[in-house]
Amino acid sequence: MGATGREDQTVLIVDIDEFHRRVGLVGSYLELEWLGFKIESYGGSFRARRLPELIGFCTANPEYHIVTYTDLGRFANKNVPDKDLYFLAKGDKNPNLVLNHLINPARALVTEETICSALSVLSDLHTGDK
Repeated sequence: MGATGREDQTVLIVDIDEFHRRVGLVGSYLELEWLGFKIESYGGSFRARRLPELIGFCTANPEYHIVTYTDLGRFANKNVPDKDLYFLAKGDKNPNLVLNHLINPARALVTEETICSALSVLSDLHTGDK
């Protein structure tokens, strides 16, 4: 008996780094400049008015695709019309991949580790001048 899967099944990812690696998000403004884009954001994002430019680029370069920032903490691995921010990616093109890092159960631990690390560095700086 063969297995089947639903093509419209959302694959929810809660880890930002995993999503970025998997979809191959192009976040480097230097790489975007090298690809011929005029840079307006060092974070690699494109405003909605530049969506036609991204679509044209992806049509001419099918190894790339569009990722959309759809809502607070949520990214879709496809072009979602009428949104504010878009990104270029060169990785897994599965349009069912969705990132929502705000529901990551380990989010509080990551925040705690980040704060502890920052406090440790500040403590070292404060006591280092004696």
